[in-house]
Amino acid sequence: MVIHEQRAFRFTENAIEQAIRLVRDGVAETKANGRRIWRDEGCPHGLHLVVGLRSATFYRVAKASGRKIETRIGDATAMRVTIARDKARQLAAGVQEAAAAPIRVRTDGPTVAEAWAAYIADAASGEFVAGRRPTAASTLESYQGLFDAHLKAAYGRKSLHTLAKDAHAIHRKMRTKPVTANRLLQVISNLFVHAARTGRWDKANPTLDPITGRTFRKYPVPSRERWLTTEEASRVLAYAATEPDPWNDFWPLMILTGVRVSNLREMEWAHLDLRDDGATWSIPKTKNQEPHVVPLVGEAVRILRARLERAPKTGKGRKERPSSPWVFPMRDEPTRCISDCDHAWSRVREHAPIKGVRIHDLRRTAGSWATQAGAPITAVQKFIGDKSINATAVYARADVTAARAAGELVEKRLREANARRAK
Repeated sequence: MVIHEQRAFRFTENAIEQAIRLVRDGVAETKANGRRIWRDEGCPHGLHLVVGLRSATFYRVAKASGRKIETRIGDATAMRVTIARDKARQLAAGVQEAAAAPIRVRTDGPTVAEAWAAYIADAASGEFVAGRRPTAASTLESYQGLFDAHLKAAYGRKSLHTLAKDAHAIHRKMRTKPVTANRLLQVISNLFVHAARTGRWDKANPTLDPITGRTFRKYPVPSRERWLTTEEASRVLAYAATEPDPWNDFWPLMILTGVRVSNLREMEWAHLDLRDDGATWSIPKTKNQEPHVVPLVGEAVRILRARLERAPKTGKGRKERPSSPWVFPMRDEPTRCISDCDHAWSRVREHAPIKGVRIHDLRRTAGSWATQAGAPITAVQKFIGDKSINATAVYARADVTAARAAGELVEKRLREANARRAK
């Protein structure tokens, strides 16, 4: 008998254990709520097994006045089948004492908001490391955005026990957006790991399978190969030119440099070398925790020199410097770099208009254009910084030269897009 293809089977201890594993391994199909229900063919009193990712429970299912009523009997991983059948018989006879006691969620301990604030503070200072390396500031910012959007209002004032109970329901609810769902699952996992290490949580991490100890199955993410066509780029540039500072410069530079959005918004004047021959941008640390030298092609240098000319200055003569260290400072708080890239990109998508293009696809655009124009794949990889630079200074210079050629091919394509816009 193939259990996961049946709606009912005769319950035995071994068969129930098999059913639980089929659900947790993703073999047995579940409903939208993440549960799978089987009926016991060996019991005439409505005994059912309900299996989820973190639980397996015996219920008696019956109809009363046209309504289906589920009465919880007990934990299927701890209760023997013979006892569950006897309790189902008692419930059918009207003995309500056979039902399991209601599950009550604890409300003691720190709130989710308190635990989150402690996690963010320790992760930002490097005191807490969830994986092998400290979490980058840009990643923590994205985690904060996920927390604010999906957890803060609903769970901020509630206990960690409540969030632990609902963690998988939250994940399942977002299954139509697998990228966001999986990242939020990671956020919740990090929160509970930190809470456990700091004494705020003494139970199991709700994102882990108690049997295997591994993170529960994440939703598959369809692969994406999206970049701008020349015609789409012309529309983006046309709208970007109408945007206020700094966005009129920001979006062309995203394509011309091929960097991640977090790197560009955190660009500092101190890391730029805008000389006429061989202008570069030295990024101290990328997402891969490695340095990256970005060759700056002519149009990128022109944009950056114009920004430098317009930037407020301090000092005089040779000591004159931009008053803000950031190339893209916040207008009202120049000690910080810009942070509202998502909102600005939403305006571009709406007014360009373009569909199905994320900010990160501008990075793909740079790599795709260079490859399509015939640049060697090694040069493209070096140009967009997909691999770390571990060579000596001599080899690094050769690498930047090859990468510059790839960047110039991107610049040529961008000029074509600008020319199309001008017509």
